[in-house]
Amino acid sequence: MRLGFAAWAAVAMIALPQASAACAQLSESVWMCDRGTAWENATWDPVGDGTTRYLGEVILNFTDQWPGFEISDSSTTLSEQFDTYTAWIAAENTTPPEVLQVDKIVTPRGLTLRHLQYDEIDGSRTMSAVMLSEVGASRIMVYLDTGDAMPLEEMEKISFEVAMMLRDSCADEITCADAIAPTTTTNE
Repeated sequence: MRLGFAAWAAVAMIALPQASAACAQLSESVWMCDRGTAWENATWDPVGDGTTRYLGEVILNFTDQWPGFEISDSSTTLSEQFDTYTAWIAAENTTPPEVLQVDKIVTPRGLTLRHLQYDEIDGSRTMSAVMLSEVGASRIMVYLDTGDAMPLEEMEKISFEVAMMLRDSCADEITCADAIAPTTTTNE
């Protein structure tokens, strides 16, 4: 988990039961419907606070209480909230991320603001996707990190797929069905 977020995540997340084989519960109101994808077989961190999954060399972390989450209301945009988060990160870290691409992904259940960037985590340079997603009425921060040798295009593809899996419910198999029309990515 990213440095500085451990305390936030520990408070934010309680042990979340996994809803079904088709969906992984990421927060009280957000699920990752990964049936039929490589993420369906991702490994949950057995030691941590339940907010980390591993898929090979890719690490997925998530939280619904990141620095700046408390300013969320119906008039606060994802960009405004992400700016608050970015300011907090800049104050906490001496090495700023090298942002390569910023865009928005329109998903079946909401909108994701995505920053693709080189980051430094625990002294190692990483290729990262930092995504603030609005899913239904909820917002969640999702981080994907891997070694800096991963090409930008590959992280772009993986992070897009993860954003598309986010749902505001997972009550049954139909909720996570693939019968939802494809969406688009737009540069900000």
